[in-house]
Amino acid sequence: MQHTSTLSDFNITPRVLYLSFLAVIVGSAGALMAVVLTKLIGFFTNLFIYHRISFEFVKAYPNQLGWGIIIVPIIGGLLIGLMARFGSDKIRGHGIPEAMEAILIGKSVIAPKVAVLKPISAAISIGSGGPFGAEGPIIMTGGSIGSVIGQFLYLSAAERKILLLAGAAAGMCATFNAPIASVLFVTELLAFEMRPRSIMPIALASGVADFIRIGILGGGAIFPSHAQPLMNMEGMAVGLLFGIVGPLIAYLLTKLIYGSEDLFAKLPLHWMYWPAIGGLVVGAGGFLVPQVLGVGYDTIQGLAVGQVALSLALKILLVKTVVWIISLGSGTSGGILAPILIIGGTLGEIMGMMFHAPAPAVWSILGMAAVFAGVTRSPFTAVLFLLELTHDMQMLLPLTIACFLAYGISALVLSRSILTEKIARRNRLITRDYGIDPLELYTLAELPLEQPAVVSEEMTLSELIRKQAETDMKMEDFLVVSTEGRLIGYMKHSELWKWVYDKRAPYSRIGDHCVCPVNTITCQQTASEALTLLLKESEQKLVVIDEHHCPKGILTASMLLRIRERTAEEEHDRKRYLFLPWIRRTASWKKLAIHSFQEVERKAE
Repeated sequence: MQHTSTLSDFNITPRVLYLSFLAVIVGSAGALMAVVLTKLIGFFTNLFIYHRISFEFVKAYPNQLGWGIIIVPIIGGLLIGLMARFGSDKIRGHGIPEAMEAILIGKSVIAPKVAVLKPISAAISIGSGGPFGAEGPIIMTGGSIGSVIGQFLYLSAAERKILLLAGAAAGMCATFNAPIASVLFVTELLAFEMRPRSIMPIALASGVADFIRIGILGGGAIFPSHAQPLMNMEGMAVGLLFGIVGPLIAYLLTKLIYGSEDLFAKLPLHWMYWPAIGGLVVGAGGFLVPQVLGVGYDTIQGLAVGQVALSLALKILLVKTVVWIISLGSGTSGGILAPILIIGGTLGEIMGMMFHAPAPAVWSILGMAAVFAGVTRSPFTAVLFLLELTHDMQMLLPLTIACFLAYGISALVLSRSILTEKIARRNRLITRDYGIDPLELYTLAELPLEQPAVVSEEMTLSELIRKQAETDMKMEDFLVVSTEGRLIGYMKHSELWKWVYDKRAPYSRIGDHCVCPVNTITCQQTASEALTLLLKESEQKLVVIDEHHCPKGILTASMLLRIRERTAEEEHDRKRYLFLPWIRRTASWKKLAIHSFQEVERKAE
């Protein structure tokens, strides 16, 4: 069987148009579900906090509950525990690790009940005062919708993943009115690839979701700001400062959250009751500092314009961090993005006031972005997310410096993030070092191939046996070619000797005996295509042919492994190619001195 090359800059087929059409449907459904989740949060907030029936989106403070506010999150935690125990445990947590796991392990198949239970549980959690955002649950919910729609159709796991990502991007976009950041977020965190076949449907879903969101909830910046950043060396220094502080805060938050999970795991109670315990801490924190209750979007808005007092910022930073860490560690349902923005923003505002900054809002926004980049390790998303949230393009340069520095330092000091640690604890390795597969860089014409024994189909068996005896031809299988040199097949050496004792066989043509078909691949194809074919056909070798179907050599799996070995050498073998004249002389004298010293030591021995 011959396999021909289809080399191109991108691996894309017209089927992407079909997936894009489906993504538009998924994006519409994800946007509507985001609106439904917003209404559900409003409903449960009004029900739990204000004891009334209303779908209006309101904050959880000020309220008239007094000490009673401590009880409300406990009730919410009990309800979530029951839903997780008797419904689906996939609703526990903030949703993004669960989406990652579904993509990497579960072939992008998510149970339909998750699409129903996740938004309800998140609405109960936030509505009862939980210190979470709606973005994590809606990402999981939108992804579930895409997965469920994909399960009704004949799609591959890769295509189903695209619909899952389209739903996730649509949900995030409809929540934050951030279409570009939503595409980047799912691409950097969940797609595990950068291809037109995935980016195009995801972008279409995000765009449709934003269109629907604007039509229902209105447009404009969610947290408008005109921070007037310092476009000078001082402003760049502030960006560098947050690029260092942000990942350190991310490190601390990650360790504390999973430390909290470990403490809950040691409790002699079923995990169903853990969210109620976390709710007790939330209620106590909400009684002390009411601003920590709920999503906290009003707090983020105050930070974006620099209108949060220093004392209040300190209280929110400390209490919000504690209640969020303990509540999330208890396994309740809720998102992480809004709490990260609040923690980073309050930290930035406090630092700005400590340094008597003329524009503390700049420090708040940089704090939000740097902590976000450090926690998620998604620098492009962090920059675009804050720009789309605030619509303040003057922040572009400081944000870029802060976010990319935070990204690099976070990768150095923190092996696993909040998003990947949970999966790593289940012995699943996730690497986010993306690069071109070295097997894609080489065509088979560039590789040193084994030269096989080639015989003509017109040769007789006796001539072949005599040739083996007179030459150094190895006792191996033979490639059989036509008189024009075109490959016909191969003959197994074991089959050859079956015909030796047949009186007529020695005078018959090789082409008449036991010539078997062979898997071939053209020399213009890549090493990656060759590896795929080897695995598909369960073969150890392939015959490489040219455009005229003439054999060029034998390719083995070990040859492909040598390409990876060559790539590893390029990564670790350090050499210097250019020298200044005086440096070269210095280097030569150093080598001579070292050689002389070694010679003296050898003679002394």
